[in-house]
Amino acid sequence: MTDIFKDILSAEESLFANEMALDFDYLPKEVPHREGQQHYLADCIKLLLAGRMGKNILITGEPGIGKTATIHWVLREMEEKGLDEQAKPIYINCWKKDTTHKIVMEMCNQLGYKWVQNRNTDELFREVANILNKKSAVIVLDEVDKLEDEQIIYELLDDLYRKCIFLITNYRKWLTELDARVRSRLVPESVEFKKYNLSETSDILRRRAKAAFVPGVWEDDALDIITEKTHELGDMRYGLFLLRETGNIAEKKASRKIKKEHAEAAIKKLGDFKLRKDADLDDDERHMMQVIKDNPGKTSTELHEIFKKKSNKAYRTFHRKLKALEDAGIVSIETDFTATGGHVSRVKLKKP
Repeated sequence: MTDIFKDILSAEESLFANEMALDFDYLPKEVPHREGQQHYLADCIKLLLAGRMGKNILITGEPGIGKTATIHWVLREMEEKGLDEQAKPIYINCWKKDTTHKIVMEMCNQLGYKWVQNRNTDELFREVANILNKKSAVIVLDEVDKLEDEQIIYELLDDLYRKCIFLITNYRKWLTELDARVRSRLVPESVEFKKYNLSETSDILRRRAKAAFVPGVWEDDALDIITEKTHELGDMRYGLFLLRETGNIAEKKASRKIKKEHAEAAIKKLGDFKLRKDADLDDDERHMMQVIKDNPGKTSTELHEIFKKKSNKAYRTFHRKLKALEDAGIVSIETDFTATGGHVSRVKLKKP
């Protein structure tokens, strides 16, 4: 009988030393090539520490280029230096907390405020504001373009005395679509994150490989083609996937070196890699995917008409979620020209 477990390295021979270092949410000791942005955001927070008003900052850039990691690094530095006693940091992922009520509940949770039962959103926000106004606050709204409503931004601006509000988005036009009353109060400065160049991409991936794998197992040409592919795609999440998958392929072949042929095999599997899993989708996005699946080739306007029969969301919210699904590689949006010379956007699910 064939021994199906014959070609396998023992636990002591694993090529991996710390596989968690390949998770995209893993926060390394340093976030290289984002030092300028780190210092700028820290300078904004220093205003609060000096008893002055902070700044509102809009952070933009493509997915997978270090925006969230940079923010988490800055907040971690605050906590390690005990500065969170003077300026309370609160981080909210608006993809998961997309309404004013959900955000206020999460703020209560992070502040340790437990008396939330049978309290409405306005009452809870007054409690949050009372707590935060005893010191200063650093509020981060990540994926801010996923918000269902903008009321929370207005309330943060209006009711908190000394604060920095950092808004992170991949969607460059978000600010122009913001309600004029909120935009006039926000008046943010902009910090743009540009894509990593080839040299920076190489440095980041080599640092992660050093943290994740046993020393000396990577051959240079294997890392080189992963670097080139990651730079071509412009998203570091693909690079981390390729590092992990290449290591897995090498282990399956009982190789004690990670070679170019293993990296090439991993690159061929990129089509199976989704940046967002179905489990990460909210109920609206799952419903949208079903509507798109049942109505292939319909325009975005037509799909919204079908979608809103079950979920009464405005077209702007629908369009933002649709754009997010496109960015995640789940749907494709193609421009089609009409007989009158106009154009429409047709949507369909991408094949796995």
